[in-house]
Amino acid sequence: MNRASLIVVLAEDGRHQGFIRRCLYRLGYENRLIRFAPLPGSRGCGEQWVREHFAAAVKEYRLRCARARTALIVAIDADTGEVDRRLRQLGEALAYAELSARSDDETIVYLIPKRSIETWILCLSGDPVDEKRDYSRESGIEERIAPAAAKFFEWSRPNASPPEHCVSSLRAAIPEARRLE
Repeated sequence: MNRASLIVVLAEDGRHQGFIRRCLYRLGYENRLIRFAPLPGSRGCGEQWVREHFAAAVKEYRLRCARARTALIVAIDADTGEVDRRLRQLGEALAYAELSARSDDETIVYLIPKRSIETWILCLSGDPVDEKRDYSRESGIEERIAPAAAKFFEWSRPNASPPEHCVSSLRAAIPEARRLE
């Protein structure tokens, strides 16, 4: 396997970062190979911050790919909209910056939970969830991140199939995660 020598993560918040970090550990990546873009802080909206910094992150990714195998993970919630809407917004951000769309051979991974990352964490923990309810204030989320990431690793293995209770945005993320391999 030709592994990335650097994985850059552009994420909305610390829970996204924690989930991705644990997923990458399961894939065998060490902390020194993972670089997290700074979080947006308390000002403004996390998803807006990711969208505003996305094109620059893609440009930097493509420049570095000329020298070394690199991956870019973009974690942005769909919130109350659709996952496809976020994908269009990311595509529009690239077009506005006069950059080409993501190609099939690029290791740019889109992780887009519908509603929020907490929906995925609870779903991966076996809790019944839907993608309309806001689970961001549920108690015990932090303790569930590591086991949820381990379950995501299992579900994203080649030839694995997620269980029926898997929500659609999480199901869509599985082939995205496979882009890292």
